[in-house]
Order: sequence, then structure tokens, then C-alpha cells
Amino acid sequence: MLQIRKSDKLPKVNYSPHPRFGTIFAPHLLRINFSAENLDDLVAEIIPFAREPFAPSTIALHYGQSVFEGLKVYRQQDGSVGAFRADLHATRFMKSASRMAMPVIGEKVFLDCLREYMNFESESVPFEPDHSLYIRPLQIGRDEIVKVGRSKNYTFYIMSSIAGSYFQGGASKAARVFVNRKFVRAFPGGLGEIKTAANYAASLGPQFYAEQFKCDQVLYLDAIRHEFIDELGGMNFFMVKNGELVTPPLTGTILNGVTRKSILEIAPSLNLRTREEPISLNSLIADINSGKVTETFACGTAAVIHSIGELVVQDDSDGPTKTVKLPTENPIGSRLLDVLKKTQRGFVKGPGNWIFR
Repeated sequence: MLQIRKSDKLPKVNYSPHPRFGTIFAPHLLRINFSAENLDDLVAEIIPFAREPFAPSTIALHYGQSVFEGLKVYRQQDGSVGAFRADLHATRFMKSASRMAMPVIGEKVFLDCLREYMNFESESVPFEPDHSLYIRPLQIGRDEIVKVGRSKNYTFYIMSSIAGSYFQGGASKAARVFVNRKFVRAFPGGLGEIKTAANYAASLGPQFYAEQFKCDQVLYLDAIRHEFIDELGGMNFFMVKNGELVTPPLTGTILNGVTRKSILEIAPSLNLRTREEPISLNSLIADINSGKVTETFACGTAAVIHSIGELVVQDDSDGPTKTVKLPTENPIGSRLLDVLKKTQRGFVKGPGNWIFR
């Protein structure tokens, strides 16, 4: 049985439009401290957002036993608030926790906590266009022991931040993306499809390297042949080839993205054919140069849909780079983004019950 206790409300946070992503936090968080042996009587607290004390020996800091999600709550066309496809995020969170040998609190607890938190923090959901409240559920191992193993004690959080444009320069500026054949993000059988800290830690070095080439993101290739596209550091990849939407298949090395899934499900209503198939980097470059590929874009909860304007390709870290430019117009990506944004805010109904109120 879940109990939820609530503190007194604090005033909503002030912010300038399009703050840097993940920096302006809402005034409250939800927290559950629990043990792996007792998942029947959980007590959640909605309390002021503040720094938490952690012992340097906390197991999550040493061995990465942590999982998280990222979803958005949007101001709806009738003034209410709703989370986009919260059920899919709940399912993925449980899968991540199970994969990391963590106790699974259950989708119902996740969604009940989210509903109460959304209600309590509803004043923080922005009214401005292209803004939302980004929700970050998090679960970490809390045992204070420096030994590889499964924690017995955990904390589950829900916190949030004000979100505008994910990329600096806004949605109108196409991304410049770096590709290096030697960079590897995920191996078959590893954690590529799991939202855990270890999955994203591998992308930090390549991202820092790519920024030296004035690139916004890194596009990763498969770990075996270094030829087939997986995904970007935190987003899935799409291309438009001969008028069809094409994206790499889910093979366990890329995230089963909620935005990716939503695009594939929305596409038929726009008379767009879709395909999930391996995409060779060499073929992609050749098809861009021949005009067969007319658009490429990245998608994810944080960025939604963002066009890619340039690929900066390097075969190895000591080699030269070549730049592959794409057309400046992105009509299909723009159509999809428009429908997705209207669906997220309740102006258009999705193929299913996509808004969690």
C-alpha cells in the first residue's frame, strides 16, 4: 500500500524563456526510501527540493546502481496539465530497474506517484509555447559499502525542471553531428537499451571531443563492424529516403525511445511509409550526395525532433574530417514535429490514450 505525504507548497520558480536544459528546478521533489525486502508499505514524501546528504561510500557512486527516466508534462489546450505517454516511461523504468538487479516498485506505484507530483507541482508547468516541465524519476542504491554487489536499500525520486529548447540556438538551428568510427557507446548484450548512468557515461568523452569540432552531438556506429548507425548520445536517429521514414531497428544496443515509437505510430496518419532497417554510414553518405536522402533528424523526449544539418565524419581520432551537408529544408520532420507538439498539448488526439492526466 502506498502512502503519500505532502509538505507545504513553496512559490513556483522564476525563469527566463528557454533556460539551459536541466538547470532550473521546480520547488519540490518526491522521495521514497525503501528496502528490497519490503515493497508492500511504501511511504512517499513530496518535499522542498534540496541537496541530499550522501556518504562517500554510497554504492550508487561506486558501482553505478542507478536508473532513471525522462518524460515531459505539458500545459494542455484546456489549461490542465498532462504527461506524454507516461505508461511507456513507467514500463521502461521497471525494465531498467530489473536489468540493474534493483527492486521493481511497479508501474502502478510509479504512475500514482507521478500523478500526485503533477498535481502538487502543476503551477510549475509552463504556459509558454515550446516549454514543458521535464520530469526525472530516479532510483539509486543507498547501501554504504564499498563492495561490488546489489544494494539492499534504495531511494526513488521524482524531480523536475523547466524545459525550453534542448539545443542552444533553438529548434530552428539544425544540429552539427560528429561521427567517428572508433567511438563505441554500447555493445550487444550490454546496457545500450537501459536508462542507467553507466549507459550514458560512455558518451561523455566522445561528446567532449566532438565539441572541439563545434559539433552538438555524436552519432554512434555499431560496436562490431563500426559501420551501421545505432543512435546519438541521447537521441534516436531517423532519415527520409525516397520519401520514406527509415530508422535503425531495436537490437538491444539502442534505446527504445518513446518519441521514436510515437513518430512511427503517427506517420501513417500523414501518409508516410516507415521502415526499421540497418543503415550503413557509407550508404547514408552516398544517398545524401545522390539526393536519395533528403532529411535526417534526431528525436527524444528532451529534444523532441531536431533536424541534422551537417555530419562531420572522421575515420579515426588522428585522421582528417570530412563534412557532409544536408538540405536546409526539412518538410517531413517539420510536419511530424508539428503533429507531435499538438498531440502533446491535447490539440490533436494520438492513436491511443497518450496523455496521462
